[in-house]
Amino acid sequence: AFAQTDTPPAGCTAFLTVQYKSCAASLLWRCSAAPDGTTWEATFGEEGASSVATFNKEFQWLDTYFFFDGSRERMFENGPRPALLSELIETGENAYEFTTIETSPDGDSKTTYIGIDRLTGTSKRINDEELLVTEFASVAVDAETREEVYRSFGNQYVLASENLILLGTDTWTQDGITDESNYSPVEILRPGMEGFGDTKPKYDCGVTEL
Repeated sequence: AFAQTDTPPAGCTAFLTVQYKSCAASLLWRCSAAPDGTTWEATFGEEGASSVATFNKEFQWLDTYFFFDGSRERMFENGPRPALLSELIETGENAYEFTTIETSPDGDSKTTYIGIDRLTGTSKRINDEELLVTEFASVAVDAETREEVYRSFGNQYVLASENLILLGTDTWTQDGITDESNYSPVEILRPGMEGFGDTKPKYDCGVTEL
Protein backbone atom coordinates (compact mmCIF):
# COMPACT_ATOMS: atom_id res chain seq x y z
CA ALA A 1 0.00 0.00 0.00
CA PHE A 2 2.82 2.41 0.83
CA ALA A 3 4.47 1.80 -2.55
CA GLN A 4 1.29 3.02 -4.23
CA THR A 5 0.58 6.05 -2.01
CA ASP A 6 4.04 7.33 -0.94
CA THR A 7 2.36 8.22 2.38
CA PRO A 8 3.47 6.97 5.83
CA PRO A 9 0.98 4.72 7.65
CA ALA A 10 -1.68 6.13 9.99
CA GLY A 11 -0.20 7.30 13.27
CA CYS A 12 3.14 8.09 11.64
CA THR A 13 4.63 11.45 10.68
CA ALA A 14 7.22 12.18 8.00
CA PHE A 15 9.98 14.48 9.23
CA LEU A 16 12.64 14.49 6.49
CA THR A 17 13.00 14.20 2.72
CA VAL A 18 16.44 13.64 1.20
CA GLN A 19 17.31 14.04 -2.48
CA TYR A 20 20.43 12.08 -3.41
CA LYS A 21 22.72 11.88 -6.39
CA SER A 22 22.31 8.90 -8.75
CA CYS A 23 18.54 9.42 -9.09
CA ALA A 24 17.41 8.46 -5.59
CA ALA A 25 15.25 10.07 -2.93
CA SER A 26 14.09 9.01 0.51
CA LEU A 27 11.28 9.84 2.90
CA LEU A 28 11.79 9.27 6.63
CA TRP A 29 9.10 8.99 9.30
CA ARG A 30 8.46 7.98 12.91
CA CYS A 31 5.34 6.52 14.50
CA SER A 32 3.72 7.37 17.84
CA ALA A 33 3.10 3.71 18.75
CA ALA A 34 6.67 2.57 18.02
CA PRO A 35 9.58 2.50 20.52
CA ASP A 36 11.16 5.95 20.92
CA GLY A 37 13.57 6.79 18.13
CA THR A 38 12.46 4.04 15.74
CA THR A 39 12.78 5.37 12.19
CA TRP A 40 11.50 4.16 8.85
CA GLU A 41 13.14 5.19 5.57
CA ALA A 42 11.54 4.57 2.18
CA THR A 43 13.87 4.83 -0.81
CA PHE A 44 12.69 5.77 -4.30
CA GLY A 45 14.09 5.54 -7.82
CA GLU A 46 12.74 6.55 -11.20
CA GLU A 47 10.19 3.72 -11.12
CA GLY A 48 8.85 4.53 -7.65
CA ALA A 49 9.43 3.00 -4.22
CA SER A 50 12.25 0.45 -4.15
CA SER A 51 12.53 -0.41 -0.44
CA VAL A 52 11.51 0.44 3.11
CA ALA A 53 14.01 0.01 5.95
CA THR A 54 13.56 0.16 9.74
CA PHE A 55 16.15 1.41 12.24
CA ASN A 56 16.17 1.67 16.04
CA LYS A 57 17.10 4.73 18.12
CA GLU A 58 20.82 4.01 17.53
CA PHE A 59 20.10 3.96 13.80
CA GLN A 60 20.99 0.30 13.96
CA TRP A 61 19.49 -1.40 10.92
CA LEU A 62 16.70 -3.88 11.72
CA ASP A 63 14.78 -4.75 8.58
CA THR A 64 14.41 -3.97 4.85
CA TYR A 65 11.58 -4.91 2.51
CA PHE A 66 12.30 -4.76 -1.25
CA PHE A 67 9.34 -3.97 -3.49
CA PHE A 68 10.80 -5.22 -6.77
CA ASP A 69 10.74 -8.90 -5.79
CA GLY A 70 9.05 -9.01 -2.40
CA SER A 71 12.22 -10.16 -0.63
CA ARG A 72 13.01 -9.13 2.92
CA GLU A 73 16.25 -8.90 4.90
CA ARG A 74 16.13 -8.58 8.67
CA MET A 75 18.40 -8.76 11.69
CA PHE A 76 19.01 -12.38 12.69
CA GLU A 77 21.67 -11.99 15.36
CA ASN A 78 23.02 -8.75 16.77
CA GLY A 79 26.43 -10.33 17.27
CA PRO A 80 29.22 -9.44 19.67
CA ARG A 81 29.61 -5.85 18.45
CA PRO A 82 26.43 -3.92 17.65
CA ALA A 83 26.41 -0.95 15.28
CA LEU A 84 25.94 2.03 17.63
CA LEU A 85 25.64 5.56 16.28
CA SER A 86 26.08 7.02 19.78
CA GLU A 87 29.48 5.33 20.07
CA LEU A 88 30.52 6.64 16.66
CA ILE A 89 29.60 10.21 17.63
CA GLU A 90 31.10 10.05 21.14
CA THR A 91 34.37 8.23 20.39
CA GLY A 92 34.89 8.82 16.68
CA GLU A 93 34.56 5.18 15.65
CA ASN A 94 32.36 2.12 15.96
CA ALA A 95 33.33 -1.44 15.03
CA TYR A 96 30.46 -3.85 14.44
CA GLU A 97 29.54 -7.41 13.57
CA PHE A 98 26.01 -8.71 13.03
CA THR A 99 24.18 -11.37 11.04
CA THR A 100 21.13 -10.93 8.82
CA ILE A 101 18.72 -13.37 7.22
CA GLU A 102 17.27 -12.71 3.77
CA THR A 103 14.02 -14.33 2.69
CA SER A 104 13.48 -14.30 -1.07
CA PRO A 105 11.81 -16.40 -3.79
CA ASP A 106 15.10 -18.37 -3.93
CA GLY A 107 14.96 -19.29 -0.24
CA ASP A 108 16.67 -18.08 2.93
CA SER A 109 20.31 -17.07 3.35
CA LYS A 110 22.31 -15.65 6.25
CA THR A 111 25.07 -13.07 5.90
CA THR A 112 27.44 -11.71 8.55
CA TYR A 113 28.67 -8.12 8.19
CA ILE A 114 31.95 -7.11 9.86
CA GLY A 115 33.16 -3.54 9.64
CA ILE A 116 34.06 -0.21 11.14
CA ASP A 117 32.78 3.37 10.84
CA ARG A 118 34.98 6.36 11.65
CA LEU A 119 34.42 10.10 11.74
CA THR A 120 36.87 11.92 9.48
CA GLY A 121 36.78 15.12 11.53
CA THR A 122 35.25 17.03 8.63
CA SER A 123 31.69 18.16 8.01
CA LYS A 124 29.44 19.33 5.21
CA ARG A 125 26.46 21.71 5.25
CA ILE A 126 23.36 21.14 3.13
CA ASN A 127 20.25 23.32 3.55
CA ASP A 128 21.67 24.59 6.87
CA GLU A 129 22.01 21.02 8.16
CA GLU A 130 25.44 20.00 9.43
CA LEU A 131 26.55 16.54 8.33
CA LEU A 132 29.51 14.77 9.90
CA VAL A 133 31.55 12.93 7.27
CA THR A 134 32.40 9.29 7.97
CA GLU A 135 34.57 6.69 6.34
CA PHE A 136 33.70 3.01 6.49
CA ALA A 137 35.06 -0.38 5.51
CA SER A 138 33.17 -3.65 5.74
CA VAL A 139 33.18 -7.24 4.56
CA ALA A 140 30.15 -9.49 4.11
CA VAL A 141 30.68 -13.23 4.63
CA ASP A 142 28.44 -16.26 4.40
CA ALA A 143 27.27 -16.84 7.97
CA GLU A 144 27.65 -20.60 7.66
CA THR A 145 30.88 -21.05 5.68
CA ARG A 146 32.53 -17.66 6.49
CA GLU A 147 33.43 -17.34 2.81
CA GLU A 148 33.60 -13.74 1.59
CA VAL A 149 30.59 -12.51 -0.38
CA TYR A 150 31.83 -8.96 -1.02
CA ARG A 151 33.74 -6.12 0.61
CA SER A 152 33.20 -2.37 0.44
CA PHE A 153 34.51 0.98 1.61
CA GLY A 154 33.45 4.60 1.24
CA ASN A 155 31.95 7.60 2.98
CA GLN A 156 28.60 8.38 4.58
CA TYR A 157 27.09 11.32 6.46
CA VAL A 158 25.79 11.59 10.03
CA LEU A 159 22.90 13.97 10.76
CA ALA A 160 23.48 13.99 14.50
CA SER A 161 20.48 16.21 15.28
CA GLU A 162 18.18 13.38 14.16
CA ASN A 163 20.42 10.37 14.94
CA LEU A 164 20.58 9.43 11.26
CA ILE A 165 23.18 8.17 8.81
CA LEU A 166 22.71 9.24 5.19
CA LEU A 167 24.12 7.55 2.12
CA GLY A 168 27.34 8.60 0.38
CA THR A 169 29.97 6.99 -1.81
CA ASP A 170 30.60 3.25 -1.96
CA THR A 171 33.20 1.09 -3.69
CA TRP A 172 32.69 -2.65 -3.50
CA THR A 173 34.37 -5.78 -4.81
CA GLN A 174 32.58 -9.05 -5.49
CA ASP A 175 33.85 -12.08 -7.40
CA GLY A 176 36.91 -10.09 -8.52
CA ILE A 177 34.84 -7.27 -10.00
CA THR A 178 34.97 -3.76 -8.49
CA ASP A 179 32.23 -1.17 -8.92
CA GLU A 180 31.32 2.09 -7.25
CA SER A 181 28.33 4.34 -6.58
CA ASN A 182 27.69 7.87 -5.38
CA TYR A 183 24.44 8.50 -3.51
CA SER A 184 25.66 11.58 -1.66
CA PRO A 185 22.86 13.88 -0.39
CA VAL A 186 22.09 17.00 -2.43
CA GLU A 187 19.04 18.35 -0.57
CA ILE A 188 17.84 17.80 3.00
CA LEU A 189 14.28 19.04 3.44
CA ARG A 190 12.20 19.58 6.57
CA PRO A 191 8.41 20.01 6.79
CA GLY A 192 7.36 23.35 5.35
CA MET A 193 10.28 23.55 2.94
CA GLU A 194 9.63 23.49 -0.78
CA GLY A 195 10.04 19.94 -2.04
CA PHE A 196 9.41 18.26 1.32
CA GLY A 197 7.47 15.04 0.77
CA ASP A 198 8.32 14.88 -2.93
CA THR A 199 9.60 11.35 -3.49
CA LYS A 200 10.42 11.76 -7.17
CA PRO A 201 14.23 11.80 -7.55
CA LYS A 202 15.65 14.98 -9.08
CA TYR A 203 19.37 14.44 -9.66
CA ASP A 204 21.24 12.33 -12.25
CA CYS A 205 18.06 10.73 -13.56
CA GLY A 206 17.92 9.53 -17.15
CA VAL A 207 21.72 9.46 -17.37
CA THR A 208 22.93 7.02 -20.05
CA GLU A 209 26.42 5.58 -19.77
CA LEU A 210 28.29 5.23 -23.08
